[in-house]
Amino acid sequence: MPSPPQNSYQSEEHVLQPRARESLTMLTPGPDTHQNKLQRTEFELNVTEEPPTSDQLRTILEYVGERKASEIIDGAKDTDDAIQKLKENTKKFRAPVTIDWNNGRAVVGDSQSEIMKMIAKLPQETDSV
Repeated sequence: MPSPPQNSYQSEEHVLQPRARESLTMLTPGPDTHQNKLQRTEFELNVTEEPPTSDQLRTILEYVGERKASEIIDGAKDTDDAIQKLKENTKKFRAPVTIDWNNGRAVVGDSQSEIMKMIAKLPQETDSV
């Protein structure tokens, strides 16, 4: 499968809830300035409001730490409990969770500063301006 175009944005859902829409808007690049070209980073963004699969949830909790299970799944104590609660009721999933699958990072919630910190840690392209 070919790699996605630079800064590609794909929406798996046609109608986004307000919190997901805010996250997508925050990550959409602004004007193509010289500084933006120097600091441009390639990444793929998939926006979905579907709860994660059990495997995805396990991976997310590996990224953020099991102590944050209850921030992702209402009432969860640990990874196994989070997976069980999600299977019982998908509405226990607390969006948004912003995930960098390629680099093993995730941000729980909609904190712009935390999401921007995660993006800032992405490998930078410096050979093309």
